[in-house]
Amino acid sequence: MATQGERYTRNETDSAEIRVKVRGRLYEGWLQSEVERSIEAISGTFNIPVSLDPGDPPDINRQDDIEIWIGETLVITGSVLAAAPFYRRGDCGFRVVGRDRTGDLVHASAIHKGGQWRGATLERIARDLAAPYGLGVKVDTDIGGPIQDFKLYHGETVVDALSRAARLRGVLVTRDNAGNLLLTKAGKNRFKGAIVRGHNVISMDDIGTDEQRHSEYIVYGQSNCADDFETARGLKASAKDDEIKRYMPLVINADGNTTKGELEALVQHTVRVRRGRAYGFRYVVEGWTVDGEAWPVNERVPIYDDIAGLDGEEWLITLVKQTCDLKEGDVTELTVRPVEAYDTVPLKSKVKRKRWAPKGDDFEHTRGPRDKARS
Repeated sequence: MATQGERYTRNETDSAEIRVKVRGRLYEGWLQSEVERSIEAISGTFNIPVSLDPGDPPDINRQDDIEIWIGETLVITGSVLAAAPFYRRGDCGFRVVGRDRTGDLVHASAIHKGGQWRGATLERIARDLAAPYGLGVKVDTDIGGPIQDFKLYHGETVVDALSRAARLRGVLVTRDNAGNLLLTKAGKNRFKGAIVRGHNVISMDDIGTDEQRHSEYIVYGQSNCADDFETARGLKASAKDDEIKRYMPLVINADGNTTKGELEALVQHTVRVRRGRAYGFRYVVEGWTVDGEAWPVNERVPIYDDIAGLDGEEWLITLVKQTCDLKEGDVTELTVRPVEAYDTVPLKSKVKRKRWAPKGDDFEHTRGPRDKARS
């Protein structure tokens, strides 16, 4: 019977290898490696020491375009941020560190002529913001109609602006393996593999917590369709999380002018998302691939784990970290959560202020008379 160390040591004939491709040349062989992708990050990252022959370093430099392959699956299309040799007793290597091309959007400020769009679709806004970086935009879900008015905030990053625009249409902004921006929904596809205790699972940790859950959610909104200020500001919707036994209310003020139906949708969405993110498991499974395909992010996977209380239920893969080292061999860390944890609901796109000034007063009061309007 194989020992723990022997069992998880990479088989050299296994086709599931991490390969680095720069300027058409493939580099293989490593001491340790790590490739991470997450639904909560618009950019994947990698840290891969490739083999180094003394006096003949690989032709990989900072700012080079790079592709990371796991088996036959392209998992990251990005840029090199660091490329430098290292050595220690008994071995030497050349460490390559980088991220997805979309990672530039996390650190760069959003700049667009005029800083505003009127009657533009979410796709148009995304393309305008991504174009200076040479990034494509893919859409695989319904993104709704045009956004009436969208403005950039001074100094905000591109990813922050994109996230705000996407929330207006209930869409998730992420990346694809080819280095494009992707406008999508959570968990549209089901992965062909499964997480099975006693078969491919090395370890499991429950990472859920009720820290961000509340017993009741109360959402207040305003409307420009009411005849008086008190009625206009008095729209309200509420929902309870019956699993929280202690008294823990949370009051939320909705942005812009809203309807009763929109407040109901928002409060139900808040309950679902906070409950969903309160549950999660971190699994470490053998290998990097299933039937030659690397474990993906943002796909549903069935889980068979009697200790976790799951018998084929499909949860969402929210993080994938593929690692290799001399001790554990090739393993994949998977974070899974209920799909509802990444549910989205469209938000209002236009803030319309009701004119509260007395008749004949030409001053544009942007807030109600009892709300301390400021000039």
